[in-house]
Amino acid sequence: MKKKIIIILTLTFTTLYANNFKNLQLSAHHGNVYAQYQLASKYQQNANNTKALKEAFKWYHKSARKGYSASQYQLALMFHYGAGVKQNFELAKLWFTRASKKGHPKAQSIMYRFYSAKQPQRSFAYSPRYSINAQHKR
Repeated sequence: MKKKIIIILTLTFTTLYANNFKNLQLSAHHGNVYAQYQLASKYQQNANNTKALKEAFKWYHKSARKGYSASQYQLALMFHYGAGVKQNFELAKLWFTRASKKGHPKAQSIMYRFYSAKQPQRSFAYSPRYSINAQHKR
């Protein structure tokens, strides 16, 4: 009896996951930036598979070009570490900068540390404290 219940539950959840994934793909194909980000995240979970990482990159890139900061940050990380793409620090910096300007806190922290070491006068613009204060002045 327990085996039957486990099998039924497994089949039910597998079917629900497959339907959810298909809906996510459909929404991503229709240009929903959040769905594109979520789809990329699902592909990225299979990090040992080069093809999956390339798909993750593709969907992060589509969403990032439309200004979605979480995708911009993930894209920057992929370029920084060479995950699924050729390592490119200049492109990583570009995407960290874009995500930072959109208010992504981790990207701001990275850019703050980067400029603190190289150009302290520019680091202030990326300071998490400055970003929070700037948001309150709007």
